[in-house]
Amino acid sequence: MSSEIDRIRYERLKLVCKKALEQSIKKSLSMDQIKTCYPTIASTEEGQKSLEIARSQIIKFWHNNSTKEFDLIFKERNIETKLDELDEIIQKAEERKIEGKEAPVQVDRVSPSELIEASLAGTKKESIESLSMIYNQLCLDNMELYGQLNSLCEESETIRTDLKSQVDSLSEDLKSLRNDDFKVSVDDLIATMTE
Repeated sequence: MSSEIDRIRYERLKLVCKKALEQSIKKSLSMDQIKTCYPTIASTEEGQKSLEIARSQIIKFWHNNSTKEFDLIFKERNIETKLDELDEIIQKAEERKIEGKEAPVQVDRVSPSELIEASLAGTKKESIESLSMIYNQLCLDNMELYGQLNSLCEESETIRTDLKSQVDSLSEDLKSLRNDDFKVSVDDLIATMTE
């Protein structure tokens, strides 16, 4: 029973905007209001004609600019497509209701948890995939960090071993100096260096 979609909401929105603009212009730019703004010019017949010409030009300018602004807003926010999609969704829902394929959902009888579950159903799979990707990346990062840490541990062990051997060698050198007849006091060494 699929029929052509009646896309009426966008046209109605444009019509409502046009009527609202016309009402606004009519209320804001009446000839009486113009005359009260320019009483000196309005006091003569020629002045009144000039005000009427000016008023018609102002109205035309305001109407054109406002219409362009509405169109720009509608285009920027993709209103026509969104309203056409809404028309399509509503019409398909009405067709399903007529065909008896789906009982209408009574929102006031749906529990809050069911509403939340329904709104999350579409994003649940995406969330799981996203979290899986993050988890896998974290595992790879952890393995890399573990490798770097092991490398640093081995390097520090090598440095410790080198230091220990140097300390042992120095210790042996000091022992040999003590055992030899090179017993020089620290004060003598300082005195010699300062001379």
